[in-house]
Amino acid sequence: MASYRVLVVTNLWPTADDPGYGSFVAAQMESLKPLGVEFDVQYINGRASRWNYFRAVPELRRRLRSTRYDLIHAHFGLSGWVARCQFRVPVVVSFMGDDVLGRFARRGRITLYGRLLQASSWLLARVVRSVIVKSEEMRSTLGLHSARVIPNGVDLNLFRPMEQSEARRALGLDPAKKLVLYPYDPAEQRKRFDLIEAAVASARREVPSLEILQARGKPRERMPLYMNAADVFVLASLAEGSPNALKEAMATNLPVITVDVGDAARLVGSAAGCYVVARDAEAIAPKIVDVCRAGKRSRGREAVAHLAIENVARQIVDVYAAARGH
Repeated sequence: MASYRVLVVTNLWPTADDPGYGSFVAAQMESLKPLGVEFDVQYINGRASRWNYFRAVPELRRRLRSTRYDLIHAHFGLSGWVARCQFRVPVVVSFMGDDVLGRFARRGRITLYGRLLQASSWLLARVVRSVIVKSEEMRSTLGLHSARVIPNGVDLNLFRPMEQSEARRALGLDPAKKLVLYPYDPAEQRKRFDLIEAAVASARREVPSLEILQARGKPRERMPLYMNAADVFVLASLAEGSPNALKEAMATNLPVITVDVGDAARLVGSAAGCYVVARDAEAIAPKIVDVCRAGKRSRGREAVAHLAIENVARQIVDVYAAARGH
C-alpha cells in the first residue's frame, strides 16, 4: 500500500468558535489515515476576510520549503487557487458545490459573486492535476469529463439510529414536541430557511406541537443526537452538490423531505419514509404533517450504506495515486 504525505489547503475546517464548520472535510481526511495518508492542514479563514486567500500564498510556500509533500489536496475552488500558486507539488481539488454551481440569491438567481466563482472554478479545473466533484450535475456544469464524482462519505458508526427518547433526554428537549431539523445557518439564502419556516407554519395548523429544531454550528459528534431527536429533516436548498446533512440524516433513519437538488433525489430513491417534493411551502407542509402523524422512522440507512466513509476513502486514495502517476 502506497503512503502519501498531503497538505490540505481548505477554507472549510472546524474551529473552536464553530466546531461544525467544515467538519465533513476533517472527517474525510481522518478516514484516509488507515490507508497510509498523513496530512497537515493549512486553514484559510475566508469568512473573516477574502484577503486571507492572498495572505495564504506565502504561507503555502513556506510550508513547501520546510516539508516534502507528495501532493496538495485543496477543498473549495478559492482554496484551489492558493494551492495552484506553485508548480512543485501536484494539486488535487475537491469542488464543494456552490463554487461550481454558483451562489444564489433568495429568488433563485445566481449572484454576480456566484458567477465569478463559477468562472474561476471552470478555469482552475483545467490547470490542476486531478478534480473531484460531488455530483454528476457538478461535473456536467464544469464540462470536464475527467472529473471524478465522489460524494462525501458517511460515518455509519457515528451516524446511527438510536431511541428518540434517549436523544431528547440528552439534549433536554420536550418529548411531546414534533421537531423539524434545520442544521444550517438561517441567514444562508440558498438554504431557503424562509421556505421551511413557511411550511412549518402551515403544517402547524394540523400539528400544533410542531417546531423547528435548529442545530447550526454543533460539533459533529453531537449531530447524531439532533437527528435522532427530530421527527423529520427538510431540505429546500436552491443548489447543492451532494448534501452531507441529508446523507447523515438518512443514516440515522430520520425521515427526509427534500426538493430535487444536487443528488438528493437519487440518494432518496425509493427509501421508505423519504420523499422528494416541489420547492414550495404548500407542497412541503402536507408531507411534514403526514410524517409527523405516521410517527415512523425511515429506511434511509440502507439507501446510503454504499457511501460508508471507508468506501469513499478508497476512492480518494485512487485519485491520489493517479495524481502521482502510481
